[in-house]
Amino acid sequence: MKRTRNLLLTVAAVVLFAFFLDKAPELLNGYWQRILNLIAINAILALSLNLIYGITGMFSLGHAGFMAIGAYVSALLILTPAQKNAMWILEDIYPWLLNVNTPFIVSLVLAGLAAAFFGLLVALPVLRLGGDYLGIATLGFAEIIRILITNTARLTNGSLGLKGIPAHTTLFMSWGCLGVVLLCMVCMLRSNFGGVLRAVRDDEVAARMMGINTFKVKVIAFTLGCFGGGLGGALMGNLITTIDPRMFMITQTYNILMIIVVGGLGSVTGSLIGSVLVTTMLEWLRIVENPITIGSINIPGIPGMRMVIFSLLLIVVIIFRREGIMGMREFSWDIFFPKKSAKPKETHEDSDTVLEVKDVMLKFGGLTAIDTLTFDIKHGQIMGLIGPNGAGKTSAFNVISGFYKPTSGSIKFLGKSIGGLSPDEVCKAGMSRTFQNIRLFGHETVLQNVMTGARIRQGYHWWMSLLPFVFTDVLREDAAVRAQALDLLGQLGLADLAEETASSLPYGAQRRLEIARALATRPKFLLLDEPAAGMNPQESEELLKFIRRLRDEFDLTILLIEHDMKVVMNVCDYIHVLDQGVHIAQGTPDEIRANPRVIEAYLGKGAA
Repeated sequence: MKRTRNLLLTVAAVVLFAFFLDKAPELLNGYWQRILNLIAINAILALSLNLIYGITGMFSLGHAGFMAIGAYVSALLILTPAQKNAMWILEDIYPWLLNVNTPFIVSLVLAGLAAAFFGLLVALPVLRLGGDYLGIATLGFAEIIRILITNTARLTNGSLGLKGIPAHTTLFMSWGCLGVVLLCMVCMLRSNFGGVLRAVRDDEVAARMMGINTFKVKVIAFTLGCFGGGLGGALMGNLITTIDPRMFMITQTYNILMIIVVGGLGSVTGSLIGSVLVTTMLEWLRIVENPITIGSINIPGIPGMRMVIFSLLLIVVIIFRREGIMGMREFSWDIFFPKKSAKPKETHEDSDTVLEVKDVMLKFGGLTAIDTLTFDIKHGQIMGLIGPNGAGKTSAFNVISGFYKPTSGSIKFLGKSIGGLSPDEVCKAGMSRTFQNIRLFGHETVLQNVMTGARIRQGYHWWMSLLPFVFTDVLREDAAVRAQALDLLGQLGLADLAEETASSLPYGAQRRLEIARALATRPKFLLLDEPAAGMNPQESEELLKFIRRLRDEFDLTILLIEHDMKVVMNVCDYIHVLDQGVHIAQGTPDEIRANPRVIEAYLGKGAA
């Protein structure tokens, strides 16, 4: 009912806006029509960069380069042979390019695809970098593109640029393109694949442990963002009707960044609001660059003053509203109607020896973190891995879960070798883990965290999420995952918190949520890294029952690292002890409690 209501309201709003665009040539002069076109183009550019930076968390400064590619590809495809002959005066145009001529719509699609292709070429090597390095690398790419355009005169007409480009960017064309981009982006972000993008932004390590190939996801997001950059550049070129390399300097990227910072990083609604505000303000502030008379006072116009004032306003926004106007929130028709709540099924599998670790060594240069570790775990066991600080417990977890590749030795899970597999591949094999320091996707809701964990078991491809009304598997699978996630939250006592932001939960609830997210991957084997850390004695007592319940209800085998000996001795069936990377003891809790080597490792010589 709610979906139908919201859909009808959205359709009504679109129809009203289309009616306004139809009447705009009669109601508005050419200047205001141009501003409306600029708002739509800037919104496309802002959405595409926000997908890269705000939603997936990759700091990119190369958008101007992709705009340039799109603008030149579109212009070269729609200019007539006569125009090209007249324009190329320094050097002759390539013969194969002279007679190429396509419809405008085709040129837009090819402009976006060309930018996406170059984006993919850049993404494959560059996205292995992160943070500031990624920003510097993409900035360098944008400059390289601009210099290549300047120096390939036979292809681009060099520094002279292209003039007389047909003015195909009408109000319906620019806003129609924005509508398509907006529809595809909203559909994608509302799907579980959209949750995966935000998970990569919030915590890449945790995302990898949920079975997500983070590098592949970042390449997809970057390439899609570049498509939007090329499309926006093509529309811009056909609006201005002239382009040259100087148009695509780094300041173009800064202008787009301003829009998404003002609107809100990670917010689609924010990108639209930011486009309206920044575009119109930049035009209104032109008044300060013209002479102004106030009574008997004459103020001369100061060239460039509008950017000074706008920059000051931007600084004020960052100081007093650093998350932007919308933050990470989105507009919804639900704000006009009272809220209602939702209500909240799952299964599992089997084998005898689940995990076999044999003679595993892990070295970092001259340091041996793990020295010939050997043990195995049977189906349904709760095994403890203990030892004093620096014993190598977390290193063992990281080797088993794929974060480190063992220097030597073998690791077999359900009879198959997993030594050297990446964390996402280990997760797909049926193993999941939690972390000593809780790693949640803090900006997402409790329900979205658990649904992200379930993405690994979904069958639809990411590109289907762009058009879910065509590829209905997306809607069906996401609905099933949502129901399963709600059921899982109900089993772990978190159903009432489903719509709360993960970072706002109390400590104990965050621990349970991290485990719920791990369970959403449908593991056969669960690694718990110090689950009792930070808990008081009463919470630790409840944790004992909770771990046994996990094993029994979800048919799990569990490997546990823990410093709280009460938890270890009361919940574990069998215990292995490490000291300085060496496996020094194994046995039942009673045997470990009385083992002299274990006592010596914890309390020092003479204590035994």
